[in-house]
Amino acid sequence: MVKRILQLLKNKENVQLIANFFSLVSIKGFDLLIPLFILPYLVRTLGIDIFGLTQFSLALCMYFGAFIHYGYSITAVREIARTRNNKEELSRKYSAFLSVSILLTFASLVVLSFVVWVVPSLNEYWILHLYTFYFIAMQSLFPSWFFQGMEKMKYIAFINLSTKIMFLISLVMLVKGPGDYLLVPLLNAFAMTISTLISFWIIHKQFKVAFRRSLYSEMEKVIVDGRHAFISLFAPTLYNSTTMFILGYTSSNLIVGIYASATKLIDALNSVALLLSNTFLPFLSRNIRKHGLFSKIMILGGMVLTVIAFIFSEQLILFLYGKENLNVSFYFKILTPMVFFIFVRSAYGPNFLMLIGKDRVYKNIVLYSCLFFFVMAIIIVPIFEIYGAISIMLGTTFVMAALTFIYFRKFRNVVQ
Repeated sequence: MVKRILQLLKNKENVQLIANFFSLVSIKGFDLLIPLFILPYLVRTLGIDIFGLTQFSLALCMYFGAFIHYGYSITAVREIARTRNNKEELSRKYSAFLSVSILLTFASLVVLSFVVWVVPSLNEYWILHLYTFYFIAMQSLFPSWFFQGMEKMKYIAFINLSTKIMFLISLVMLVKGPGDYLLVPLLNAFAMTISTLISFWIIHKQFKVAFRRSLYSEMEKVIVDGRHAFISLFAPTLYNSTTMFILGYTSSNLIVGIYASATKLIDALNSVALLLSNTFLPFLSRNIRKHGLFSKIMILGGMVLTVIAFIFSEQLILFLYGKENLNVSFYFKILTPMVFFIFVRSAYGPNFLMLIGKDRVYKNIVLYSCLFFFVMAIIIVPIFEIYGAISIMLGTTFVMAALTFIYFRKFRNVVQ
């Protein structure tokens, strides 16, 4: 065993993979650990029903967040990367993208205000929804797309980590009970506002990129060119947020709190798949024939993590949420297969189909799966409540994983 490990370490590419993995762990470690502290703190401090109320408001505002962001993680990143050596053109593109986001923010605020005003159940907590929208708007205006396009991801990591630490400290200092629930989105919004302003300053000072008034034709081009990316990236928000929103609208804050507490932990486990995926992506883009090794690691890793989460679900929930919220473990246990499905999709989707030029195939899998289960959520969740919501999440991730694997088998001969 030791000899085998030493042989692997003699290969420079293997050493680079290990180095990349631990670099990402060091960067992402706190980014993943801080939410794992914030989540239990909120559940214990606010109570699971008030926590559910804040998550319902978040689900409502996430629609507008996706609208404001407008698929920039694809279109804006691509355009910034193409023009990063031309300062004049870079400033023009940056200004156009940011101007469109600002306009979409104001449009979203008008629509949200109208919806909250005409729907009595939303009107009751209008301040909460306004504060939550403030946070989501600031998060969506954060120009991560600029740093991605410039390939300066360290700025995103540093600013995001600073934001989470800032929020965590203020949360512990100021949120002491259920009556402080309005402070949760407000403190988040303040932290995100500071981060967004710092990012604008870095772009102006470090990259010498100035924000200027954009022409109507430039903003129109951003909207027209980005419509396909927007639709494909908005699709997951449809089934994800719709499931939570309908559950909150048709059941109770307590049910939403239980559901959110379980799904947030699943999201944390799924981040391991993202970590492995990001580690291997540069390597696989150069050595796609080594995909077999990567897929074995992902499948085995997904299976092990799923089994561990299933077996130790009660202990995990007890440790994080306390004895009074132990009932969350039942629903968490049902959701654990999602972890394996996400690992499968990560192994064969972004790390295979998209690397062999089948981007459109993978995007269609995600888009049509999400649209189908969005419709199903509207039908099923009001009838079966939390069980309906869980079935939607399991169904969506299973179908995407299955289709991704089917198309992998169809196209795997391309690299043989």
